[in-house]
Amino acid sequence: MSDSEIQDFFQRIDKLTPEHKALFGKMNAHQMICHCTDQLRAAMGTKEMFNDGQVDPNEIIAMTKAGKTVPTPKGLGQVEGDGTKPGHWDTDVKLLKEHIVTFSQLTDDFSFAAHPYFEPMNKKGWTRLIIYHLNHHLGQFGI
Repeated sequence: MSDSEIQDFFQRIDKLTPEHKALFGKMNAHQMICHCTDQLRAAMGTKEMFNDGQVDPNEIIAMTKAGKTVPTPKGLGQVEGDGTKPGHWDTDVKLLKEHIVTFSQLTDDFSFAAHPYFEPMNKKGWTRLIIYHLNHHLGQFGI
């Protein structure tokens, strides 16, 4: 992620409040912040996520291209209860920003965790997925 992309995400995240209502989906704004942080943790191998065998990677790609909501990998589901629980808003927002910076500073040869649907992924693949994911969820709240 470039410095300008990071700053753009930070500006958008700073516009979000705990009172923002979702335009779609079941998560509230605070859950979404923790969910996005969990994805970064998962990419870096500090949060476990897995596929319970119900999801075909080709279906995920087709759903994404069609603009449909993609099933959440097990371990990241806020509504399902297996994601990181929201704590204090300001702390959780700060953690998200810190994880964005930390991820962005990783070298290309870092040992990234395998994605439960797409298996081994390099930094370029994870970066594309994280940017897509952040855009999706900030858009979920009209940001």
